[in-house]
Amino acid sequence: MAKFLVENLSDKVIRLGIEPWADLEVLAPKARVTFEYTEPAEIEFAILANDRVGVSIVSDEIKVMADGREKIFRPPPGDW
Repeated sequence: MAKFLVENLSDKVIRLGIEPWADLEVLAPKARVTFEYTEPAEIEFAILANDRVGVSIVSDEIKVMADGREKIFRPPPGDW
């Protein structure tokens, strides 16, 4: 699986939206989130207003790891 890391290097809390699942990770200062995903994939990363960051990943399977927790997202059959 391919992967990338999002790290909050600021001194503010950042809200990281994960689409298309409408999930949210709250990153404390210096916190990190790792995303692993199957290829082929389509990835979009956006910096939004009010210290929000958006990540959109279209893939058959996505694993999100943060604060010792792990979430796995899969699209419903036939969605892509």
